[in-house]
Amino acid sequence: MKIPFAILAGGKSRRMGRDKAFVEVDGTPMIERVIAAVRPGASTITLIANEPEKFKKFGYPVFADTIAGMGPLSGLVTAFEVIDGNRIFMVACDMPYVSPEIVEFIIKCGDRPGEALMPIIGGREQGLMAIYRRGTLERFMERIEKKDIQFDEFRRSITKSHVEEEELKLIDPALRSFINVNCPDDLP
Repeated sequence: MKIPFAILAGGKSRRMGRDKAFVEVDGTPMIERVIAAVRPGASTITLIANEPEKFKKFGYPVFADTIAGMGPLSGLVTAFEVIDGNRIFMVACDMPYVSPEIVEFIIKCGDRPGEALMPIIGGREQGLMAIYRRGTLERFMERIEKKDIQFDEFRRSITKSHVEEEELKLIDPALRSFINVNCPDDLP
């Protein structure tokens, strides 16, 4: 089964000091690594970025946040505005070790109940590598438009199922797929 993907590439990259999407890991920009990992499970790939022109070279549709300044929540709103389908797999561009096998496994778990399906690692929900159902945002739109809610509050407020850490370790024993690169010290 394939699903539409939204890759978030619009962060401010303050801690990195430059655009994280283009930071190389093992000689390949992080965004290219994420695209390669999700491509086998993707019916479509859409990039959500603050500066769309920088990402056109990848050959996928690119959209700027429709509501600026709301971080990942802006990206999710934009994704549901521009992507067809009842579900969207959202992943951040700064997860350069995500594996196609983990992506495939999460997709296979996608029929679990709730407004979202999130892996849980170390007791923390991984909202930036998760499947969201259309309609999840509806009851939050007024607050989103007023910029009166942050992604973490939204994530805590929705109904969701989890893909448990033990399940994920069967595929990725070291859970490298969930390593998030935010600053130069996070690089190998």
